[in-house]
Amino acid sequence: MGTLGCINDMLQRDKENRALRKLSKGRMRDHYKYLIERKGANRRDVTIEEIEEIRKNTTEKESSDKVYLFRAKMILATCALVLLLLGVLCHRLFL
Repeated sequence: MGTLGCINDMLQRDKENRALRKLSKGRMRDHYKYLIERKGANRRDVTIEEIEEIRKNTTEKESSDKVYLFRAKMILATCALVLLLLGVLCHRLFL
């Protein structure tokens, strides 16, 4: 008898989740339409110089992020290599 309650509970949750997914799809569709309609509006309060400055700052930030990520990967790879070498050294010395 105990499993019957679990099965009913699971079926009820599935039904609720199905209804929530349908609701979520509708909201997502409405939000997508809102974004598409909003995209067409012109921004007259931003000058060309400001746009160029934003673009320049964005490219500088992206390049600095790439350098930072590369350095982090190199440090991680170096640490992994050192640990591997230490493991091999310990294995040869003690076994």
